[in-house]
Amino acid sequence: MRAAGRMLQPMLETAALPAGTTDPEPSLGDSFRELAASFDRAAAAAGLVERRLRIAGEPVLLRFATQELSEQLGRAFDHLSGDGDEEPVLTLHAWDAEQSGTAAPPLPPVEEGRPRGATLFSDDGVHRLAFRPALGRLSAFDREGKTGWFWCRSGRELPFWERAVPFHQVLHWWLPTRGKLLVHAAAVGRTSGGLLLVGSGGSGKSTCALSSLESPLLYAGDDYVAVDPGPTPHVFSLYCSGKLEPSHVQALPHLPPPTFAAEGTLEEKTVFYVSDRFGERMCEGFPLAAIVAPRIHGTNPDFAPLGAAEALAALAPSTLFQLVPANRQALATMAGLLRRVPAYKLDVGGPSELLPGALERLLDEVRH
Repeated sequence: MRAAGRMLQPMLETAALPAGTTDPEPSLGDSFRELAASFDRAAAAAGLVERRLRIAGEPVLLRFATQELSEQLGRAFDHLSGDGDEEPVLTLHAWDAEQSGTAAPPLPPVEEGRPRGATLFSDDGVHRLAFRPALGRLSAFDREGKTGWFWCRSGRELPFWERAVPFHQVLHWWLPTRGKLLVHAAAVGRTSGGLLLVGSGGSGKSTCALSSLESPLLYAGDDYVAVDPGPTPHVFSLYCSGKLEPSHVQALPHLPPPTFAAEGTLEEKTVFYVSDRFGERMCEGFPLAAIVAPRIHGTNPDFAPLGAAEALAALAPSTLFQLVPANRQALATMAGLLRRVPAYKLDVGGPSELLPGALERLLDEVRH
């Protein structure tokens, strides 16, 4: 599909131009106006659907072109209903080419020979834009306008992770403007305080979080959550989804039927919407009582204190390397968080039904 209008400038970090020269390319701000116009055309052609939420304690407005896309991307936020009278501090726009029946927005040129999985990124200090040509997916954020955009070729072809954690790229850019941080972690707890479960993929954090759904513990997420780092640290739920390795699903038979069942593709996971069966266990967040690094070890769950350096090594890499670009202040923010919040390692070997009790015991110990 041919793009209309001016082309977005190449997605590269650019140095300042020498004195006396002018940039022949349109500014990134001009490109964003093209994005806004593209969304307006899609909404006019296919219908506008709006949802008001509270994300990380803040009023947010979601605007979708087509009802179908609102269902594909909005379902993960079903537990975060907002007040219609509040002025949003972030407005997110989402549209696609296929379902809206409209042309793509102007897309960045892709240099020949660029790796297929590359993410092209551009930033002028106010506007940020990331484009993944292979996936036909574009995310953008206007810091001053408090506005985000998400476009894709086809909502029906979005990969499982995009539906499970929608707009995570834009939230990664927006949350620091509100003094918060998007982190790759799970979180469970009580209204009085909860646990941030950290570690690389396969460490057991999702199994810990999803095994807790039949316990008194509340569920705030298993993949990405938001953290307010202080002075009283707080965890905020972002998504009501849960993801598991296909081989781990049988160990948690209480989960609802999967919405996306993995079929053996590399790195593919099975996705559940926790609110389908455990809506009463969903929560919007809680004070952060401790950081926990699970590891698959031993035959019974057991926990012990963990040094700040080891805890940072479990928390930081996946948070920093999964998002574009890495937040320059994130490492210092996470290190500061670990100075205020205790950290523990948790052996998660043995039956998964023993995990919730171990997490509750740890919470009891931390709160005393």
